[in-house]
Amino acid sequence: MRPAMKEMVWGGKLLQERFGKQIPSDTTGEAWEVAAHPHGQSTVAEGALEGTELQTLVDQYQEALVGTKVYAAYGNYFPLLIKFIDANQNLSVQVHPNDAQAVELEGPGASGKTEMWYVLDAKPGARLVYGFNQDLTAEELKKALEQGTLESFLNWVDVHPGDTFYIPAGTLHAIGSGILIAEIQQNSDLTYRVYDYNRLGLDGKPRQLHVEKAVAVVDRKAPIGREKADIDQGVISPFFETYRRTVDETWTLPVNPERFEILICVGGAGSLTCGTQTLLVQEGDSFLIPATAGTVVAEGQMQLLQTHVK
Repeated sequence: MRPAMKEMVWGGKLLQERFGKQIPSDTTGEAWEVAAHPHGQSTVAEGALEGTELQTLVDQYQEALVGTKVYAAYGNYFPLLIKFIDANQNLSVQVHPNDAQAVELEGPGASGKTEMWYVLDAKPGARLVYGFNQDLTAEELKKALEQGTLESFLNWVDVHPGDTFYIPAGTLHAIGSGILIAEIQQNSDLTYRVYDYNRLGLDGKPRQLHVEKAVAVVDRKAPIGREKADIDQGVISPFFETYRRTVDETWTLPVNPERFEILICVGGAGSLTCGTQTLLVQEGDSFLIPATAGTVVAEGQMQLLQTHVK
């Protein structure tokens, strides 16, 4: 797939420098690799359907693309969104609601956001925020926000390439500067910003905060010691499963006709073959495998993230 690019006040140039992607500016923060969302559509990168938006494919091919079980559950709504994120500066401290909270706070049709991060690169000393460093009452949290002391309650975690973080809805979080990640999430763009270092946006105006909604949905219990997940054992959520697959010469993926698969190359290079079609793979490439693909054979020396709907 060919991504939709997003410029962000905290973005940089690493998506171009690391992956060779075409970026619109030196403040490019996100590549929406596999996306069918009103705020961004990825497109087919090559072949007879080159340039076709993902939502158009879902509308046209339905269960043949997404699978019988996924289509029965979601219809023409594509349930996942895959991104690369280049945090050249700190991202805002934020939280996402779950599905029920999203509908309650935003209205019918709103979707919550549970996600996970896989770290591809991290500069020495890079850190991110994962929850609070102690349990807080609602009153303590509100007081910290009112008095501007929230930073003293943030749980900062050291980050290294290969680290994995599962971030259920309600988890306070923020990617720190100098980190490049692959993000797998529910198909939602709903974010409540809690704190943004008093930073101005690309339009020169203070960025909007959503403190009341954030306080209503945030998990105030400290997650100390439970921050990192094991990608090789698999990150299992109610919405997706993700595994790291190491390809050493050959790896075979039998595709379940109930669901599509997504493969993201996070290291090395090789090829993917399905039937008579072979596509070259390099780091930073993302592939949507239709549910009716049959069997996919990966060859080369590379690491892939395999993800699908739970």
